Amino acid sequence: MLKNIKTESFYDLCIEESLFLEENVEESLKYLYEHGYRTIAINQSINDDNLGAQKKSKGSNKKVKNSEVPPPIDLSPLIETVDKLNLRGFQIFNRLTITYSNSETFNKFIKSNHYKKYHLIAIIPTTPEAHNYACSSAVEADIYSYNPENKFTARLTRKMYNKIVQHGYYFELQYSHAIEDSTKRKNLIHVSHMYHSTGKSKNVFFSSGAKNLNLIRNPYDILSLGFLFGLNELQCKSCVQHTPQQVIIHSVGRRHGKALFFVENVEETQENDHNDLSNCEPQKKKIKMIVDADVET
Repeated sequence: MLKNIKTESFYDLCIEESLFLEENVEESLKYLYEHGYRTIAINQSINDDNLGAQKKSKGSNKKVKNSEVPPPIDLSPLIETVDKLNLRGFQIFNRLTITYSNSETFNKFIKSNHYKKYHLIAIIPTTPEAHNYACSSAVEADIYSYNPENKFTARLTRKMYNKIVQHGYYFELQYSHAIEDSTKRKNLIHVSHMYHSTGKSKNVFFSSGAKNLNLIRNPYDILSLGFLFGLNELQCKSCVQHTPQQVIIHSVGRRHGKALFFVENVEETQENDHNDLSNCEPQKKKIKMIVDADVET
């Protein structure tokens, strides 16, 4: 998994799984590659509204819970298609987006066996309580996302913003919502300007969140769209290149621990070993002879 740190731009870290059904896999991969994307993440979403759907059998008070977190999509067929189409440098990741309203339901998601199988984890708090939990606790996640269907009601201060950044989260803005609906566009612009005023848009990046290929734009169009969200030219470039790469690096660190070790087998000859040992010997000190020339005759 460590080799996945080496990724290429451009990035789209949220594309809905509906675009990668068997009948349209090749079309979607070609479309993304031709538009300049080399690293993508296929998104699967869960909501705590459906957590533990309860069923009761007749004559019994026992409650039966469904699986909280679905298994991630198998990427093997997609990788085979990438090789078949000769899409060089193209990488695919699994992503899970969790929409939750309180800490109790979120902790149930974490305990699922499928939770750690995802490469990327995104959270969408829907209440002030859930938002405060993300700010105060080191939740095992990588992305702090937002659904522009609803207004951002939580209070976000500069202190809270910095705490979220310290936890290693990255703020996501999904531009496809701004294309498809005017109300979503207003909500998204409001949130993006709030990120700018409270945290100077630190750790902000763009993804599509697209459910349709027609909503995906090439990275250079997104750079122009970034000015609408209150970003300067340098920040716009970082939102589609550098910052998404940092998201992936953070996800690897979250899953494998704080320290990363690269182990490599190196063959060395005895002669090289002897040279290395000889180089380790301390150099002999040079004795400087001082002759006094001022000798009285």
